[in-house]
Amino acid sequence: MEQKLQLESRVFESGIAFTLKGDLDKAAEQVLKSAFDWEQGPVEQRRYLVLDLHQVGYINSAGMALLIRIARAGRKLGYHTFACGVSTHYQKLFRMVGLTEYLMLYPDEYAVLQRIEALEGEA
Repeated sequence: MEQKLQLESRVFESGIAFTLKGDLDKAAEQVLKSAFDWEQGPVEQRRYLVLDLHQVGYINSAGMALLIRIARAGRKLGYHTFACGVSTHYQKLFRMVGLTEYLMLYPDEYAVLQRIEALEGEA
């Protein structure tokens, strides 16, 4: 049964995090676009985008293409994109389609925030 994507967002000092709930498919693009225009980049000098996928049950090819577009836009515009909570199955798919060249995978949001803290320390 298809579950429409829902988003929760949190702003932190240097970025924004989205918790995605439901399916990542063609319909999800409008939901994500209404919350964040990834082609323009983060607002207010936020350099990091975190996508928490713990509650995403299904990602089809349109959802995968959407993630690729978001992550590639991030690289082009100079913000880092992270994903956490990605199942083992989808981690394999992300690697096969080359998504991990643009999007860094971590087990949970805490690990992502630790990495961001380290990156900020390097700057």
